[in-house]
Amino acid sequence: MIEWEDVKNAELGHTFRPEELTEHFHAIYGGVGWPKKGEGFAVVLGLGRDKQCGRYNIYLLDEFESMDLLRLVRQCGVLAFKYQITRWIGNPKNTSADLIIKEHNRQSQARSKEANEGERSFHVSSTLIMEDLERPYPYLLGTLQNMLNEECRQLHLKDESRTKGHLNSIERNEIADLELGTFPAIDALGFTAVALREKGVAIDRPWPRRRRRPPSAMC
Repeated sequence: MIEWEDVKNAELGHTFRPEELTEHFHAIYGGVGWPKKGEGFAVVLGLGRDKQCGRYNIYLLDEFESMDLLRLVRQCGVLAFKYQITRWIGNPKNTSADLIIKEHNRQSQARSKEANEGERSFHVSSTLIMEDLERPYPYLLGTLQNMLNEECRQLHLKDESRTKGHLNSIERNEIADLELGTFPAIDALGFTAVALREKGVAIDRPWPRRRRRPPSAMC
């Protein structure tokens, strides 16, 4: 079985066996930012079972970039199957993407039945933060900077990743008024990382104790 050091040092796109995914990750989410003025982007993030400074580590496992919306949707289906992704986060109000996703899932379901294989379909959902913030980049970049802080790093990217390149290329003094969707790579990474961070907090949150009903006076 693969060890944790191997997980941390694994190349982007590494193929894990199903049992390795279960052993090493609490959850695996996908994030997608639709093409707008630049390349569309998809990421796969895993919420590890190991912690740093009391917080579960989050690992970038894979990424994909394309200006072609159809190609991006198809690759998301491949990634969903490969990593057993339980949730995809993105803007569900993109009409073009929604139509392509529905057609992709219909075709994927038909092919998987014929070949007796697992489906490569996927569905995109938003988050409360995504719905509340029309101009999310100050929040997203500030949060990502905190999660990437060297002293207590929670989010682990690869030096060779395009995601990291996009982060380093943004001019911070120009982001305050930019609308959602301007930076697809930041949308995909940021909203998904925040959702996984919240998932990690929920895992450690104790379940509320149920109050016992008082015994009935009737026999």
